[in-house]
Order: sequence, then C-alpha cells, then structure tokens
Amino acid sequence: MVIKMKKYTSIILIFIVIIIGFYTGFYLYKIKHLNNDNNINIGEETIEDECTILGELEEKGQIISTNNDENKVSPNCIITLKIYYKKCGHLVEKKEIINNTEVNLTQSEIQEKFNDWELQKFTSKEIVLYKEVNEYCGEHYMLKEKDGYVAVFKLDENKNEEFIENTDIATKYLTENDYEKIKNKIYVYSKKELSKTLEDFE
Repeated sequence: MVIKMKKYTSIILIFIVIIIGFYTGFYLYKIKHLNNDNNINIGEETIEDECTILGELEEKGQIISTNNDENKVSPNCIITLKIYYKKCGHLVEKKEIINNTEVNLTQSEIQEKFNDWELQKFTSKEIVLYKEVNEYCGEHYMLKEKDGYVAVFKLDENKNEEFIENTDIATKYLTENDYEKIKNKIYVYSKKELSKTLEDFE
C-alpha cells in the first residue's frame, strides 16, 4: 500500500512539473514575441515620421536638398566678385550668398555659367571670381561750387558729371585756401572719403 502511494505521488509531481514547464515556456515565448513586435513598430514609426517631416519642409522651401559631394556648391556658399577697374586702378569686391539656382553646381558648371570671369577659388562654401574692365568704378565723386554752395557730383565710367546734391556749405564762408580748392574741383574716391572731405569744410 505504501509503495502504491509513493508511485501515485511521483506521477502527480511529474505531471505538475510538466504543466509548470509548459506554462513557463509559453509565457517566455509571448514576452519575447511582443518585444520584437514593439521594436519593429518603433523603428518603422521613427523612419516614417522623419521622412514625412523632411518632405513637408522641402515642399515649403525651408530645406534645400544638396548632394553630399563636397565639390558641389552648398546652400550657404559665399561668392566674392572682384572687379579691377583699369581706368582708375581700383579693385572693388562684393560678397553675397549664392543663388538657389546655383546650389549643387560643380566647379566646371560654375565656370561655364560665369564664363567671362576668372575662377580664382572654388570650394563648397566659398567661390571667388575675378575680372578686369576698362572703365572707372562707380565710387568716384567730385566737389565744386554750384549756386554759391559746395555741390556733390558723381562721375560715371566716362567721367561724365552727374549732379547729386547741393550741400548746406556756403562757399562765401570758406577760407581762401578751401575756396580755391572748390573752384578747381576736388575729386574723391568712395563715400567714406566724400563724407570726411565735407566734414573738413564745416
């Protein structure tokens, strides 16, 4: 009788262990499967959201697509235009941000577009163009008397005089030396020098 009881007890214990093992395995499988699903969904959601946002910004013109090639013009590239005026010997430089139509252009494409310029420097962030012209630059001014006042004239590329304005400096109050200078005309270069010269007469 005792042997039979031990036999039944062993069978029951084995059965319980099998059931516990089955449920434990099933539970671990479910947890692993859920984690894999979540990882895939999160990854897909992130990629989809980033692409959607970038696409919307590009449609609104807030992002300019660029090629990763470093030898192409970037959206924030600075272009420097250097012009040497032979008649007056002045070199004038002008800096500006590149136009959107020139973004992603290669060195050869830039050279083709600005074929009357010498390309002195080309990187994705900086372009320097140079040319010489047989003209006077537009920064030449002349001071002379007009209607009893010191008047300002601008000189064009052929040194033709263009009246700009009469100052409030009356020539009758100038010193004899300054008056002689005005009578013979005073030529100045740049607005900065013009302002300084006028201040000296005041």
